[in-house]
Amino acid sequence: MGTSELVEPLTERAEAERQEYEWLLTSGVLGRSDNLARVLKYICEEHFQGRADSIKEYAIAVEALGRRSAFDPQTDTIVRVTVHALRKRLMEVYQTEGANHPVRLVIPPGHYAPSFVHQSPVDRVRDGGLASQTAPPAENSHADASPEADVTAEKTQRLGTFTSRTWILAGVLLPAALLAAWFGAREWKKGHLARTTVGANLPLPAPQATIRALMGSDRAPYLDHSRNTWAVGNYCQGGTNVNVPSQRIEGTEDAPLYFGGMRGIAHCAFPVTQSMYELHFHFAETSDLPMATRLASLSINAAPAFNVDVVDYAGGHGIATSTIVTGVAPENDGSIHLDYISEVSLLNAVEILPAPSARQLPVRIVSSASSYTDDAKQVWSSDRYFSGGRHGLQPKVANISELGIYQSDRVGRFRYNIPAVPYAHYRIKLYFREPWFGKQNGGIGGPGSRIFDVACNGVLLVKDFDILAEGNEKPVVKTFDNIQASAGGRIELYFMPVVNYPIVNAIEVLPEE
Repeated sequence: MGTSELVEPLTERAEAERQEYEWLLTSGVLGRSDNLARVLKYICEEHFQGRADSIKEYAIAVEALGRRSAFDPQTDTIVRVTVHALRKRLMEVYQTEGANHPVRLVIPPGHYAPSFVHQSPVDRVRDGGLASQTAPPAENSHADASPEADVTAEKTQRLGTFTSRTWILAGVLLPAALLAAWFGAREWKKGHLARTTVGANLPLPAPQATIRALMGSDRAPYLDHSRNTWAVGNYCQGGTNVNVPSQRIEGTEDAPLYFGGMRGIAHCAFPVTQSMYELHFHFAETSDLPMATRLASLSINAAPAFNVDVVDYAGGHGIATSTIVTGVAPENDGSIHLDYISEVSLLNAVEILPAPSARQLPVRIVSSASSYTDDAKQVWSSDRYFSGGRHGLQPKVANISELGIYQSDRVGRFRYNIPAVPYAHYRIKLYFREPWFGKQNGGIGGPGSRIFDVACNGVLLVKDFDILAEGNEKPVVKTFDNIQASAGGRIELYFMPVVNYPIVNAIEVLPEE
């Protein structure tokens, strides 16, 4: 056999691999994430240059993702999250657009270096265009020396009847296990219950139009103060279950939502029936662990990950907070997929609500321990997102139910920290009724008895507001248009006393066009 007969096939093989790599970069199949393209370009160029051994987490962070030389993988999970998302996206590409390609680029679990799998026409016909993504790495594939080389070990077996996606998370790798053990030893002394791995390899629950899921396991269903039922479903693979002792949780009427959750590294799939959704992620930091990282990293449907600093968002420990994501459509398998990574903070609950569009759903809150349904059949949720203040005394009227949304109020020095879409614009409506002073309340005091200011995101909305003076003893509704949410996705309303304490009966936040 001549030399040319040996060299030519190898040259063609290498050229086919490069063509496949260039197609992935230029075809748009990776979506709009620049990070996916940057990582793919870096690891493939290193591979083609024969430097696969140099493809390490630190190198990817600094050379591909622009992190500084002080990058610390213990506190910044960007590489693991991005490689996980890239691996998942590649699997989906070869189930759809690239199903019949003779060469496939894979990133084997536990590795950062790419591997090219070549298939003969017979193989492609036999597999129906869906060749296994779990073939052993090619000889030029190199494992990362660190056990933190990946966020998950993936399998090519679909959960339940959902066969269009061919992977699931098999569990948590060694770093997460070590962290869980270390944290667990500390928390056991402080009364936290034993934790278990979340999610057995069982079929997913049936698709639902609305999902309110308690994360973790071993949690009882809960009926909240807005009459919504929260249940535990087998939505997740991986992660660590943590049960939290009963305790006071600020900012909510529904503390039991936060008496458990999951952390670590997990993948969740939520089967749904509608075409568009709004997602709410609920958190409350209840531990007193040392400062390592408070960030929780979330990625939805393989989109770029975003971080939630639970303590910062809530304003402290033991305070409920949430973040929202709008305009989420299920993937081809009919599920919304969530990748979650957090070494410390628990994801306590997930709420998946049908939405008619990508705009945020209206937020309606009554300052009461119970929800309220108005004449237009609009449901006003029980009190939430508050910090400070208390519920006031019951108004002095014969039939309290006639007051509608004015049956209860929050009084004191307080604020509301309402999740919103970053930089989006809203109409805010504040509802007030004087419950104590004035003739309608027995003639105690009058105009001037209660004066206060209201600010939103640092801007004063009303100054020296006097309900009795402005409403002539009737309820007052104050409307503010074109209020922009903060960069962190917050509408923060501050109620500040001037004469006696401020009050508010209800808050309405409506997205503007």
